[in-house]
Amino acid sequence: MNMKVQSTFSAWKELITLISFPLVYMLYIASPFAMSVFSDKDVNNYIPVWSGIIILHWLSIYLIYLLLKKQNKTFRDIGYKLSKKGTFILTVCFFLISLLVLGLTETVLEGSIIDKSNLTKLPSLIPTTTTHRFFFIFLVFSTGFCEEIVYRGFALNVLQKIGLNKWISIFIAAFIFIGIHGFHAYTNRFIFLITGGVVFGLIYILSKRLLPSIIIHLIFNLLSMMVILELIE
Repeated sequence: MNMKVQSTFSAWKELITLISFPLVYMLYIASPFAMSVFSDKDVNNYIPVWSGIIILHWLSIYLIYLLLKKQNKTFRDIGYKLSKKGTFILTVCFFLISLLVLGLTETVLEGSIIDKSNLTKLPSLIPTTTTHRFFFIFLVFSTGFCEEIVYRGFALNVLQKIGLNKWISIFIAAFIFIGIHGFHAYTNRFIFLITGGVVFGLIYILSKRLLPSIIIHLIFNLLSMMVILELIE
């Protein structure tokens, strides 16, 4: 097998792997276990169900690591250029900021009155207890890092390797990205998610680095913790 054919075969193999990721998420989210949170808003299953999403995120990262390793590549080759020291500093800064946001949220909520019947109106992602908000910090960390590496860095490189224009690749990657939010995300959250996917894709393409989109993604998701403050009477 010559190098060109081998490269083409490798690219299509990576594309199939990429497409398989959201399919696994859809099956997981459609399971009775996950639906207890996404549809029934069972707060008792909040941490177990979202822990499953975290596991799927990091399994995706590990599979990409293996695919890149076979080609003698690293995450640096798809835009993640931070060193181990840089990654450590970024992680520490994120968790310090997260604790500040958590502290601010808890301070505002302390002594405030919230109609608990309105809690079910919040999206299933939004944490409604102190324990859930602390766990939410780790969930945000996983989504910010993993989703940008998989659906921006990896996805856009794979789509361009099979011959697609980088601008078309942004929209296709964003469309695939929607799938990890469940099948129904293509109908009830399509505009919001496709817009987010395209914006993050543009940031990555223009900067040629994943760090800017990772930071913005982390901040955006972290601040959503404070949505519960809108329910204060």
